[in-house]
Amino acid sequence: MSSDDVPIHPKRRANPEQGFLYVGDKRLKKLQKLAWDANWWPERKKNGIMWLAPDQSGQVMLHGSASDHHAYDNALAEFRKAGLEV
Repeated sequence: MSSDDVPIHPKRRANPEQGFLYVGDKRLKKLQKLAWDANWWPERKKNGIMWLAPDQSGQVMLHGSASDHHAYDNALAEFRKAGLEV
């Protein structure tokens, strides 16, 4: 598979200097790193980060304070539903 066959979000292709962004604790950071490595695009929003799928078929909103003890499980489910292979 060539690098042209790997789906990359258009905003990520247009902004190659953009660095890795994340919110939450270290478990959420690892999950977001998986999304970043799968060429998802993070966008800062007022209350957190919106992760956009590389094929533009899904999105996941993660909030800055993950005080809920279900936050990781919910984020994992949302990423899977949006197409991230975890």
